[in-house]
Amino acid sequence: MAGKKRGSTGAESASARFDWGTFALLGLTYLVVAYFWDTQWVYPLKLVVVFLHEISHGIAALATGGRVVEIQVHQGEAGHCVTAGGNITLIYSAGYLGSLLFGVVILLLATRTRAERAVSMVLGVMLAGVAAAFIPWEANSFGKIFGILTGALLVAFGVLPRIWPAALLRVVAVTSCLYAILDIKSDVLDRPGLDSDAVRLAEVTNISAQVWGGLWISVSLIVTFVAGWIAVTGRRTTERVDSSEHRR
Repeated sequence: MAGKKRGSTGAESASARFDWGTFALLGLTYLVVAYFWDTQWVYPLKLVVVFLHEISHGIAALATGGRVVEIQVHQGEAGHCVTAGGNITLIYSAGYLGSLLFGVVILLLATRTRAERAVSMVLGVMLAGVAAAFIPWEANSFGKIFGILTGALLVAFGVLPRIWPAALLRVVAVTSCLYAILDIKSDVLDRPGLDSDAVRLAEVTNISAQVWGGLWISVSLIVTFVAGWIAVTGRRTTERVDSSEHRR
């Protein structure tokens, strides 16, 4: 008598899942970074996000037909990106939203793919390359050295076992998403007279800085929530292989 035992079918069946491990790690990272936000422990991460903020201005300028003149990142967590040409509304808007987008993309690549080492290397090369090309040594030696060394560190993490670049990228991503929310609140809503992207955008659009700040925070909260949800959910794939057993 012959019978067939059902095993798997060679195709992949997928089922949705909630990744409790990723949820716990991201939640812990969020709480730790938020708690130590104004301390020296998060300070280097905030400088990285300031750099991404300024790079985002530059990307917006290039994407709208302009060019980047220089970028600076200062010890006091300030920075600027001088551009020529391009769409000024998009350029001003791109700082906070761009650093948010960087955070979201890094987060999803670090949680939903196995490309952590490649992402760390690419990000490192980008930061070091931008620092070398656009940060002037005479005016901003700190920013140039910081950008190049940070890029080198990210490249170095890219050759380590996956757990190390994965952890580093998740911290950078969470910091970048938090920065887009907390810094807008601090610079635009809490201190409306402070010079900021929102104030400059208000000058060219006649829409108040508080409106722009509120809009950017709303977008940041929604995008961060959606990205976080995607990061902790996904598809579990189970490989199924046909097998048969004959009984006699």
